[in-house]
Amino acid sequence: MTNKLEKKEIALFNPLPHIILWVIFAIGLAIDLVSKKMVLEHIGTPENQKPIEIVEGWLRFSTVLNPGAVWGSFANKTFFLLGVSFVAVIFIFWLFSTSNKKAWHVHLSCGMILAGACGNIHDRLFNEGHVVDFIEVNLHFWPANPWPTFNIADSLLCVGVPILVIPMLITDIAAISKHKKKNCNELNA
Repeated sequence: MTNKLEKKEIALFNPLPHIILWVIFAIGLAIDLVSKKMVLEHIGTPENQKPIEIVEGWLRFSTVLNPGAVWGSFANKTFFLLGVSFVAVIFIFWLFSTSNKKAWHVHLSCGMILAGACGNIHDRLFNEGHVVDFIEVNLHFWPANPWPTFNIADSLLCVGVPILVIPMLITDIAAISKHKKKNCNELNA
């Protein structure tokens, strides 16, 4: 009986968490892939591009083919980066499938993280190991002077991970605080 009750509470066996996950995933991945295709068609490749200034000196679109990860780290290590990405995708599926059906922030963040990871996996597989980056931001102070060029997939990852992690940290900190308070009360009794 307890197994059935547990199944009822797990996201894997409930439709609403799936809807949240797959809708966010589909929208995020579509926006990422379409934006990269538009950049390559309208701005061009790095060799013959025509960058677009959105906010002069602050934000522009230009094409960068990144052979690595953030800040060009692990450049030309395509198989390593694909391996890490596939492991991350498997972990996110596990995290989603074992989460509570009411943990909407987990379902939302898993959809975002999956979309971001799959967008960059697609690039590595179909762009000779390169990821298409195109958003340049310059906030005119270090370290964002300029910030490394990024894409929608990177944005999904950078927003999805904190949405996933921050509530977990808050829960852990609250549990530790409650445990310490309980121990102090026992010592004072």
